Amino acid sequence: MRKSGKWMVLLDDRILELLAEEDNQYMAPSDIADDRRIHYTSQHVGRRCKKLAEHGLLQSVGRGVYTITEDGRAYLRGEYNAAETNDVEASEESTSSEAEGQNGA
Repeated sequence: MRKSGKWMVLLDDRILELLAEEDNQYMAPSDIADDRRIHYTSQHVGRRCKKLAEHGLLQSVGRGVYTITEDGRAYLRGEYNAAETNDVEASEESTSSEAEGQNGA
């Protein structure tokens, strides 16, 4: 069972799952947003990638491209408790941007 941090949203799991797929080890937010399973704008995906990188689940490899870290893979396997990491309280900005980031919202 995955243990999410208070700062996480459902989209974060989708981003991590997509990057964990064998052929998608390095992706830009625009590539992630183009996936049919992701229903958010590339700008919103980019903000979530940055947040995941701040918490060590993704790593920026430059030029807006991210890869999943070993902690990110451990989180997907339910072996990493994201709630016990350097928690940053969810801000009103991240909550409101979640709603704004949905395509067609």
